[in-house]
Amino acid sequence: MPVYKRGDIWWYDFTVKGERFRGSTGARTKEVAIKLERREYDAALLGNLHKPLTLEEAADLWFTARKAGRKDAVTTARRIKIMLRHIPGATPLADIGARTITEAMNARRFEPIRRGKNAKDTGKLPTNSTINRDLIDSTLRPIMRYAARNLEAKVKDIPWSDLRLAEPRPVVIWFTDDQIAAWAEHMPHWHRPILRFMLRYGVRLKEAFFDFDEAVHDSPAGMDIYTRDRKNGPHVVALLDEDAREMRARIGRARAFNVGRPPEQRLTTPWFREMKDGSLRPIQWRGFQSASDLALDRAKIDARPAHDARHHAATMLLRLSKGDLASVKELLGHEAIQSTMRYAHTSRDDLRAALRHAYATPTTPDAENPNDNNTKKTA
Repeated sequence: MPVYKRGDIWWYDFTVKGERFRGSTGARTKEVAIKLERREYDAALLGNLHKPLTLEEAADLWFTARKAGRKDAVTTARRIKIMLRHIPGATPLADIGARTITEAMNARRFEPIRRGKNAKDTGKLPTNSTINRDLIDSTLRPIMRYAARNLEAKVKDIPWSDLRLAEPRPVVIWFTDDQIAAWAEHMPHWHRPILRFMLRYGVRLKEAFFDFDEAVHDSPAGMDIYTRDRKNGPHVVALLDEDAREMRARIGRARAFNVGRPPEQRLTTPWFREMKDGSLRPIQWRGFQSASDLALDRAKIDARPAHDARHHAATMLLRLSKGDLASVKELLGHEAIQSTMRYAHTSRDDLRAALRHAYATPTTPDAENPNDNNTKKTA
């Protein structure tokens, strides 16, 4: 048998020209393991199995074993392309050291960010956080660790913490009522219900555009929305009664509109725009994202619409629930509480309130501290 399982990992074992080759594929599924074993077998036939492993080969093997089919596969593949632009794919993995990585990071610092299908130059340079993720956290470090542990590759001892660029201290991300009002004011009215939904329930952008025929579970007990599956099962968004009533009305209108229409013209999400002739036009997630970016720019609010709305939802629930981190974890659909702690922030006002409660001191009418970190700053 070319592959066999040891624990959760599949291994390969074969003989070519009297020489035995065996090792770990690093894969947790047989299908992926067989694919990796065939690659190793072909390399052995050509006499290339013991040639130095290149960065591109290691990246391909790591991606196939660890990232293919996962929700972050597309983002990771994009970052691998960025990495290979700055470190040639033919570079032997054993030759990559601190100097190579430093030179690549310096080059990345002056490469403008490109977005969209046509890779349009935005005129903006990547932040230190982006560079760290592109060239260390999401690519080189896990690739080299995987190669050393599972592919028996020789790699240098790299001081990763010394190479990472300094990142700004994270601020507490939540929007004031005035900021939310300004954000909504600069958006078309048909986008505003989506904004309210995301700010309250903290769903990811694409999860907000759920298929109501597949994701909605309505019952006398309440309405639940099942978003895409996560590691620990489907993420369930439990709607409040007032939001459930609005959602039922939206879904009812969408279903009435769909009657007699061909599948390609039917609404699949509860988000739509009513036209002058009474017809309904679906809202796409990219359209909402563009409208949000433009609205935030016009409102002079420095924020990322989907990502920061998720932080806002988590932070507000943490504050309003008096620190119930378990509920915040459930809201965001996280498997580990450590992930939730990166989203749910405590402001200095929250800390003062906790101290006053602990020591039974009265609230003072002092003016708001202008240096507090409660909100994102408005330009």
